[in-house]
Amino acid sequence: MQPDSGEKAQADRRNLATLFTVSMLIGLGVAVYDTALPLYLKEVGLDWRAMGAIYGVAAVATVLMRVGVGAWSDRVGRKVVYVGSLVATSLATFLTPLFGGAVMQGTLKSVTDPTTRVREAIHSVLLYESWPRTFQRLFSKTRGVEYLCHFLGLLMSAALLGWMVRAGVQGPQRWFLAGAATLLLLSGLIFAAFFRERPREEAPREALTWRHMVRLRLTRPMWVLTVSNFIFTLGITISHSFALQLFFKEKYGACDAAIFTLGALHRLSSGLTLLFLGHLFQRKLRNWWMLLLVSEGVFIAAPSFMPPGTYHIGALALPALWVSVGVWLAHDFMGMGLWLPIQQVLMQRHSRPESRAEEIIVSTALGALGAVPAPFIAGWLRDAAWLESGTALNMPFLASGIGVALSALVLLWLPKERDAEHAT
Repeated sequence: MQPDSGEKAQADRRNLATLFTVSMLIGLGVAVYDTALPLYLKEVGLDWRAMGAIYGVAAVATVLMRVGVGAWSDRVGRKVVYVGSLVATSLATFLTPLFGGAVMQGTLKSVTDPTTRVREAIHSVLLYESWPRTFQRLFSKTRGVEYLCHFLGLLMSAALLGWMVRAGVQGPQRWFLAGAATLLLLSGLIFAAFFRERPREEAPREALTWRHMVRLRLTRPMWVLTVSNFIFTLGITISHSFALQLFFKEKYGACDAAIFTLGALHRLSSGLTLLFLGHLFQRKLRNWWMLLLVSEGVFIAAPSFMPPGTYHIGALALPALWVSVGVWLAHDFMGMGLWLPIQQVLMQRHSRPESRAEEIIVSTALGALGAVPAPFIAGWLRDAAWLESGTALNMPFLASGIGVALSALVLLWLPKERDAEHAT
């Protein structure tokens, strides 16, 4: 018996409330993990090259683990994959502060990274399949809430870190990693308990085999999106892996509490844009996306040209750290915070309905290959013997900005919107 419209509306409201609640908890946990991990690795004595290897290996694992998950999700449903991803991420995060060696850190990050990316992709598919007409707005709102909770989690962590340092607490980063793991596990349990997956009425399918798990069956527009995403991921990861925290720490002398504050502002700039402006663009999506990518690249590269010291603006004497951070933050406020919903709309639009999760996760997995060489490039540029030390420190951010801007060029091969419904 089919549920009546009242029951369906009530189920939709409960599911949407669950997604928003889970997004808030994930936001509080993920950002703390991302910010604390490089600081913890530096604390246990690992250098840039070792961190490059850890992040690079994790990027390889991300690709390998994600390729088959989409096809599996198309068969077994979205909920089991969503919950499983959160539980796996939380367990690996909890184990992270128990080890200091590069091998174990690489192993654990090879769990946290792919499961996090899978959860993000399934989140997008769930929203599109449940609320296709309002997908862009709901995606912007849920991700915006998640980023705002990134901001709140990091801001609270910065204040708590200052207190812990004054109190003489040893290894504060370990406590933050354990707290992040707890929040991620709680979010998985809440999703499992309260989200009700809608039955999927589809024609019978052939049995799932290894061929389905490894095939690369994408529409032509999806290949264009994949190549662009590969170049973007390569560029953004050069500056947004461990290099992000260490760049501001080494160039401007930022303390750990300042790094957490910087991370909080980073998430705030994305969250505000996603919440209030993410659904702004409804036409000429490709053109707007290209413009926003170029803008993002410019602002990412900007700090590489900004020397340390004091900046005098009128009667104000401002520390170079926060002037540089202010300029750099525009890369999300005028970039990713605006184009991310556009990307998600186009990926849903250009994938086949009967294999949507498979195609989107395969596409994002192939795009994630750009994250494989990026950490090695960041470490290599920083330690390049042929560059003066100050120049070498700036190179990861300069290279990152160039890569992000170049990813826009590939989108010229994306069909215009009037042709989108005929894309195959």
